[in-house]
Amino acid sequence: MSQQRTDEAPRDWRRQRGRGRQGGPPDQTPGAEDAPPLEEQSRTLFSFVEPVFDFITIFYAPILIAGVIGLIIGAVLLVFIDSLKLYGGIVLGIGAVLVLLVGISYFSQVLAAFFSRTGRYGVNTVIMTAAFIGLVVLANYVGFENHIRADTTATNQFSLAQRSRDLLNNLDRPISIIAYYPDEIRDIDMLTRLGKVETTLSEFSRRSSNLTYQFVDPQREADLARSQGVTAYETLAVSAVGTDLIDLVQPTDPAYSRLEQDLYTALLVATETEQKKVYFLNGHGERSVDRQAEDGYLKIRQGLEVDNYAVETLFWSPTEEDVAVPDDAALLVIAGPTGELPAAHADALNYYMAGRDPDGTPRREGARLIFLAEPDTHNTFRAFLALWGVIVREGYIRDIEGSQPNAPRTLRVGRYYPQAPPEIITPRGQPLSVAFMPGAAALDPIIEDTNTRFPVPIAFSTPSARLIDDIERIDPVDPAEGVDPEDVDPQGTFFPAVYLDIVGPVGSAAPDSRPPDNQFAKMTVFGDSDFVSNQNVDRGSSAALFLNTANYLMGDYSLVSIRDREFVYREWNLDENEFNFVRFSTWLLLPGLMGIMAVVVWWVRR
Repeated sequence: MSQQRTDEAPRDWRRQRGRGRQGGPPDQTPGAEDAPPLEEQSRTLFSFVEPVFDFITIFYAPILIAGVIGLIIGAVLLVFIDSLKLYGGIVLGIGAVLVLLVGISYFSQVLAAFFSRTGRYGVNTVIMTAAFIGLVVLANYVGFENHIRADTTATNQFSLAQRSRDLLNNLDRPISIIAYYPDEIRDIDMLTRLGKVETTLSEFSRRSSNLTYQFVDPQREADLARSQGVTAYETLAVSAVGTDLIDLVQPTDPAYSRLEQDLYTALLVATETEQKKVYFLNGHGERSVDRQAEDGYLKIRQGLEVDNYAVETLFWSPTEEDVAVPDDAALLVIAGPTGELPAAHADALNYYMAGRDPDGTPRREGARLIFLAEPDTHNTFRAFLALWGVIVREGYIRDIEGSQPNAPRTLRVGRYYPQAPPEIITPRGQPLSVAFMPGAAALDPIIEDTNTRFPVPIAFSTPSARLIDDIERIDPVDPAEGVDPEDVDPQGTFFPAVYLDIVGPVGSAAPDSRPPDNQFAKMTVFGDSDFVSNQNVDRGSSAALFLNTANYLMGDYSLVSIRDREFVYREWNLDENEFNFVRFSTWLLLPGLMGIMAVVVWWVRR
């Protein structure tokens, strides 16, 4: 009876075929002898696919390998090669079908493998792996949709200044930037600059939907380049769409460190944003911003123009009496005057510092003045400065500890006063490096209890510095027997630069209430005018010290953070022992840890 139930139980179709092929006994079920021959029975759908499964059963190994290879190749083509996505999908589908057919042919073994003890562990591992991959994919998706980037470079190489971000966020018209570069670049320096241009333009376009950019070969698009006035490679044409406003930008240095400044200025030109005017007074022996010689100020003028200031010369003839500071002056610079200040000119400057015109009309904003003095500044200019709170002392600062070793008269200005405006001395939290002032005069701010002036030194010397009144002499006169005390050179801490917020001149009464901030006069006095001449402006932080001061006086604080973006090459210097440690730990440490972990796992599971 049990044998009969066993025979009547359904069997695997492959086993039935196999038993038939081996010549087993015919089925003895009742009525079998009455059944028609097999070839005469109607054929089922299953009987048509039996040969296919027989074939797969025989050649399952190569079919399975081909299916796996098809899955891998199809996935690679589908993910990494856009032009072959269609074929990748086809290959992937074929591989999946082959693997599926092998799985159906050996369905019982596959099912047993999944539900056996080892299979359950495998299925659990697959599920955990899939869950982990799913979480990683989800985390990456969320990260891409809500990304936050952190610039960890010391000089903020990959961050835009706040002023640039504000300008881009407020663009009210479409801006197009075309970067003219050749299609094939073999020059390594040009290729490096191209990478920086791509990164910066991408950052600009990400900040504003109104800004688009593209790269064009000027030889391939000669008509377009000619229409925009482009005649050389590495030119960026910044234009307002639908207008004739075009500004061309080219590299200012090999590292293209001023790219953001140049693009910022070009955007201001394209959007017709008003430029602030900086006037350099002339007519009393001051430095000229048009002079290219070593003692000229052409480079500092270019630095101001890069910051989008309009620089002009304000000439007052010594015999001219009807003079005044223009109403549109955002900053007045008096650079190293050697002549006398006529009384009419002094009155015009005093009116300017007091915040009103000669006719008594209040000015829109308080004065903004930079004065670059010298030890031999004329007494009339000394009197003007003294009236507004700064005394220029006789002689130059000879700092034995802080002077340049091969130039003892040159003061190395690197000690900045902690209370000085941080926008001047510590832009982006990084202190300025050393500036060089040849023959710097000492400045003494006048302190009163009337709250009409708020002076703060910008820099100071070491306590061992001496004040020598003879520019030809470098050795200080020390107190000694037989030496007249008046001939001894004073020793102490001296200030080569001072900043002041001014409400009124020396001796004026305190105001009844604090005036608005824009009514304060702001003045910075430097004890040297040579440190920003063409000869010295590129040394250390000389240019940054002056330009940061100009930006701060005019309220353009964020321009400070656009400057000084040179790429800093930082070496990892190792001695022989340190190098060997890094090398051998890289070779042996990680493989050794993996080996130890493998031994521990084997020991636990043995």
